[in-house]
Amino acid sequence: MKLIKAIFIGTILLGLMVVSGFFIWLAPIGAGYSAKIMCSAIFVNGLPSSRAQAEDVLADNNPLLSLITTNVDLRNQTVSAHAFGFRKRWAVYRPHLGCVLANDADQITRLRNSTPLISPITARPLLTGPLPIDVERRALTGLLFDAMDEPGPKPTRRTRALVILHQGKVIAERYDDGISANTPLPGWSMTKSVFNALLGRMQFEGMIGDMADPVLINEWHAEAGDPRATITYDNLLHMSSGLEFDESYANPLSDVVQMLFIEPAAAGFAVSQPLANPPGEVFSYNSGTTNILSAAIRNLSGSRETYQKRPAELLFRPLGINNAVIETDQDGYFIASSFMHATARDWAKIGQLFLQDGVWDGERLLPKEWVTYSTTPAPAAPNGNYGAHWWLDLPGGTDSRPGAPQVPDDAFFALGHDGQSISVIPSKELVVVRLGLTRNRDGFDLRQFIANLSQLFPTVDPNAIKLPDGEGEDQGAGQNEKPAE
Repeated sequence: MKLIKAIFIGTILLGLMVVSGFFIWLAPIGAGYSAKIMCSAIFVNGLPSSRAQAEDVLADNNPLLSLITTNVDLRNQTVSAHAFGFRKRWAVYRPHLGCVLANDADQITRLRNSTPLISPITARPLLTGPLPIDVERRALTGLLFDAMDEPGPKPTRRTRALVILHQGKVIAERYDDGISANTPLPGWSMTKSVFNALLGRMQFEGMIGDMADPVLINEWHAEAGDPRATITYDNLLHMSSGLEFDESYANPLSDVVQMLFIEPAAAGFAVSQPLANPPGEVFSYNSGTTNILSAAIRNLSGSRETYQKRPAELLFRPLGINNAVIETDQDGYFIASSFMHATARDWAKIGQLFLQDGVWDGERLLPKEWVTYSTTPAPAAPNGNYGAHWWLDLPGGTDSRPGAPQVPDDAFFALGHDGQSISVIPSKELVVVRLGLTRNRDGFDLRQFIANLSQLFPTVDPNAIKLPDGEGEDQGAGQNEKPAE
């Protein structure tokens, strides 16, 4: 009898601990994630709230998120989320800055009052172009249909947008229902590669020195012997800062989840991490490093207003990208690791800028050798698969069958959560953008897709790449368009 009573009491105590843990640690994460993702999907991407909840929030059947209730306020452009009325979180939309998490109504007001004024950017649409005469149209069309019509139940496995540039012009694109060439979509960690470009622009304009210099972070005091003060821009771009950071998305209490959905200052959280290894010696991919770079850009920019205009003025304006959004934390720092939204064509412009060695419409935007620097293996990267915030290889092994299609050796990639990708293939004069919601990594085989696509196009000498004539007013192929004639 005593044993049964002890088991009963133990079960009750365990249940109380589980419930307490849920409300103390897990509920705020679930509410923050739901509010933020819903807000961005609705007010930045322009999706209906029902679709945003079903696909962007709940599609992976996470049991934690199924316990979260969300409420959308279209008039005030906010989304609130809570667990059984407790641990409520808000996300508020702001022009030019997208959605940001907030904890109460007063904070929402303060955030709205800190929105920067950015002059309108004139869009410079990409031109459409014909298929090369030696590319088989039927084979290309088949690849496009296969990419869009992924196996398995929707919406857990879905491609939303696919754009292919050849010689800087759109030769093929397809979009999911309700998505068009004008729909901004999240790039997740592709944002890291954009901040590589922003640093390159700043160096070209003389705003920043050598990448081998120590990074400018106010909290790291060299005079006090802080070893973190020796961390360089190179170390951060090469993902070898030596700082502790847990990048596990499966663990709701990991550093990356806390940084993105709990901490009010993403950059501040990343900056506060201690050293685990000497800088430059160990490769450790993590999102905190890019947010430290974001903090450095803020320190180099003087005012917050100047800092928040940097992406628009230095990068988006010369490329004619007029509706991209990079979201911030509550302190106004860009979450450079994860939260940029842009159309598939605008993501493709980032890739095309790198394919063209940093030159756009006849004007150099990035320093000479910047693309070479970005695509040279980081000293500590295993198997040479990572450069400076660009991937140099894709997951998965090569096809060992004789004559099987392979990814070209010179290809490099910006990759993001849920299967986002920019693939740059200089020897084929190709830039390929794929955006979607593939939570299961087996749902879309990017390596096989790029290998099959590359096989269709002739190989050229990368040193003899023909730059596009320029941009025009042709908006190009519309939703679900076939390859351009």
